[in-house]
Formats: sequence, structure tokens, C-alpha cells
Amino acid sequence: TGETKGETRGAATMSNCEVVSLPSLEVEHAHQVKDVLRCVLHTVLFNRALGLVRPREVDLELFNITYVQCVDRNVERTIEEKVSAVLTWLGKNPGKPVKVSLKFFEKRYKQAWFSKQEERLYWEEWNLNIACKQTETLVSGGGRQRSNTTSGDTNDLQEHHERQVRLQSLLRVVLTQILKHVNDKKEHIPPVVSSDTVTFPYEINIGDPENAQSSLVALKKFITQTKAPQMLS
Repeated sequence: TGETKGETRGAATMSNCEVVSLPSLEVEHAHQVKDVLRCVLHTVLFNRALGLVRPREVDLELFNITYVQCVDRNVERTIEEKVSAVLTWLGKNPGKPVKVSLKFFEKRYKQAWFSKQEERLYWEEWNLNIACKQTETLVSGGGRQRSNTTSGDTNDLQEHHERQVRLQSLLRVVLTQILKHVNDKKEHIPPVVSSDTVTFPYEINIGDPENAQSSLVALKKFITQTKAPQMLS
């Protein structure tokens, strides 16, 4: 089940969370962002679905890659919403990469004063940084309009082809890493208690990778510089 931002919840626990950092990807155009993100997110969700799944093969002709999706309306809707959010973020932050995090968790409930408080126990997190060289703005009718033009000379075409080959190769590396991890790492997966297609709740978050890194550095600096309290003599 996909989770949306507006949901009220309590504490989150990450202590035993398996974190997977996938290789960063740089694409040429916004429509490639859609293809790449759909491919990566669907691949992770399909391989962690653990429920009764009806598969659907999708061909990415541009990259000569075939991947499998879960045929589930909720999964498809959640991914499309996040893909649109990523495109919006990239449009507002040209030239900067965006961090996409897919997290699986268990829900636990603790008794508070007059109600039960939800606690999220995260057990797996997938991180992908993706950047777009040329931002395209979506126009009505589903068309695309480039915000900048490219030269059509031979050198530009050759460079474009080389970048496309590198991206195709790197996307294959990403998919291989996903498949290797889901096959090798299973002991941390909680018991299945749901009959949904994707048996564990999940959330997909979008943000600036630099902010996340600077927050982590600041936390480490605070911990290392904080002195232990002295004992009273």
C-alpha cells in the first residue's frame, strides 16, 4: 500500500533498516526521467511484492530493456504521482539532482493517553539520485516543449549517442543490483500479514540529496563534539 504525505503518524524507527544506494543516473530529457523512474520503482516493488501478483512486461525500446510491473492500480497511481512530482522538482531546480527514496515499513501501534499512536518500523530503503541535463516543460495535451535547443552537428549527435549508451549500460547495472539484493537479502523481511498485492506498506519520498547529506554531517558533528555529562563528586 502506498502512503501519502498527509497521514498522521508517530515515531519512525530505522535501526534495523537495510539501506540500498543505487548508482546515480543522469538522463538527457524529462521524458527519459519518466521511463527510468518507472523502470526502477516498478522493479523494486514487483520483486518485494510478496503477494499474489499479476505481472506485465514493459519494453523500454530507447534503452533496449524489458522490465516487469505489478498490475495494481494503487501501485501505478502512486508511482505516476511521484514521477510527476520529480519532474516538477527538476523543473524548479534546473541542473540539480533529485533524491528518490522508496521505503518499506511495518506499522505498530502504541497506546497513548487517549488513543493509539502509529509507529513505523522501516526495514528496507532504496535510494536513487537522478539528474536531467535538459529540463523540458510539460504542455497541455501531453506534448513536450524543450526549454533549450541543441546543435545538430555531427559532434553533438556523437556525444548524445555516447551518453545514451552510458545511460543504458548504467540502468542495466541498477536493475542487476536490485535483483541481486532482493535475492541475497531476505532475512530482514518481516512476516507477511497482508493479502494485498504489495504486502507491506511503503512510501516514496523526494528531496534534495545535498540537504540530506548536510543534515547527516551536522548530526555526526553534533554527536562527536557533544561532551558526556560529568559525574558529581
